[in-house]
Formats: sequence, structure tokens, C-alpha cells
Amino acid sequence: MGRFFLILSIVFLSLLVLLFFPFWLDADVHYDMNKSKFAFSVALFKKIKLIGGYATTYRGGVALHVSPEKAILIDYSEMNGKRKKFSFMKSFRLQSFVITAETGAEYLLGVSLAHTFVQTYLLYKDSERKNIRSNLWLTDGDILKITGHITLFFNLFILVMEFIKFLKEKIKSICRKKTEKSII
Repeated sequence: MGRFFLILSIVFLSLLVLLFFPFWLDADVHYDMNKSKFAFSVALFKKIKLIGGYATTYRGGVALHVSPEKAILIDYSEMNGKRKKFSFMKSFRLQSFVITAETGAEYLLGVSLAHTFVQTYLLYKDSERKNIRSNLWLTDGDILKITGHITLFFNLFILVMEFIKFLKEKIKSICRKKTEKSII
């Protein structure tokens, strides 16, 4: 009987640790207008690369090149349908956000307005964070380069709770549709 409780308590403690263990995602993005490239990288704990590569457009959508021989094709028509599905992005907590834009005088007004809007929005949504920085560099010539670094925090408990909320809303909408059909 004692061995059963020992194994049960070890499993329970392991599950608790796994649920509340913090995960850190680091995303780096770089856009260069002159080369028409958008490069990205997503890593777990800054060490474990999850995905990375560059994105280009083609006639029917966007191609994500994740290796020299592999590309993920996303049609423009599929983007709207994928957006409406359950998104784990709501579950992530923003820890730091750093964006740097290097631009010439031609794009200065638009880039400075975009920087102001992004920084105001992020401070409005997450006013306690001090790790939100925005840099604007003015250079000579027709240049527009934007670089960003984002650090996100999550744990499995947060993901499970968001998934339960999603299921609850889905069940409510299905029940509402069923009752509307039965009334008519």
C-alpha cells in the first residue's frame, strides 16, 4: 500500500512541475526592403531552434522556406480560415519586445508613426512591462530595414486553461444553434 502512494505522489508532483514549469519563446524577425526578404527564427529557451528561415510571396500566397529543400506554402484563401481557429497566441505573455528600424528620409514619417503606434499599443495592453523598446535609426539612402526581438512566456497550465475557455465557448455556440433550430 505504501509503494502505491509513493508512486502516485511522484506522478502527481511530476505533473504539477510539468504544468507550472515556465517556457520561454524567443522570436527574431528581420525585414529588408531592398532585398525583399523577411527572415525569422523561433527558439525555445534561446537554445532549441523550433523553426526558422525566410518568407517570400508567390502568385497565390506566401512561401515559408524553413530549409534549403523544404518550403511551407500558405494560400491567401487559407489564411482567413486558419485565423478563425483556436489560437494559442492569446495564451502567451509578453516579456520583452525590441524593435529597431533603419530607414532613409523617404520612409521616415511612416516608420516613425508606425513605431509610435506599436509602442503606444503595447504599453496600453501591457502597461507594467519595462522591456518594451523602440529604436529608429536614420541613414542616408533608400533603405528600410526592420529588426525585432520578442520574448514570450507560457506554461502548460495557461494553455490548458485557454483551451478549456475555448471549448466552453464552442459548446455554448453549438447549444445556442441547436436551440435556435429546435425553436424554428
